[in-house]
Amino acid sequence: INAEYMGNGISAGQAGIAFVDAPVSGGVLAAEAGTLTFLVGGSLASYQRATEVLGLMGKAVLHCGEVIGSGEAVKLCNNLALGIQMAGTSEAMLLGSRLGVDPKVLANAMNNATGRCWSSDSYNPFPGVMDGVPSSRGYSGGFGSELMLKDPKLATAAAKSVNLQTPMGTTARDVYQQLSENGLGALDFSVVLKHLNV
Repeated sequence: INAEYMGNGISAGQAGIAFVDAPVSGGVLAAEAGTLTFLVGGSLASYQRATEVLGLMGKAVLHCGEVIGSGEAVKLCNNLALGIQMAGTSEAMLLGSRLGVDPKVLANAMNNATGRCWSSDSYNPFPGVMDGVPSSRGYSGGFGSELMLKDPKLATAAAKSVNLQTPMGTTARDVYQQLSENGLGALDFSVVLKHLNV
């Protein structure tokens, strides 16, 4: 059962009930810190009602559209980009390391240049570059690779339904599938660096 189906049933049958879909972004660390971002789909009035509650649990409550399911769509697109970015950041970090560049120097350069993204500046996959992230503790904790795998799978299926090719998404899906099959699925998705380091 999806959010749109549930929302239509509730709004059609029960006056006074507000329904939104509100997936979160930010991962385990943001959940622990109370800094999640809620991605809300639904009418503006329902969004405003939900904000009163959701705002207590996160730093941002974003209205993603009037249609129930808009929050899910935004979450899917966000996580598709995240999976691709983590794999790309991992490749870049590994390449720099093999070319003799200190990983901390490379990360600093990328984060002050056009390669900057959340995967490089807030959740770097290269061990020893950042403290307090899964790569600094053997990729334990965080957002499991098997959970990350579901997002490119769902995104490529959604893209197919609207006749859009997603070659980067398909590649990310295949990479996370391989690392899960290789026994790394329970580890944080930044373990893609370890998987690619063959």
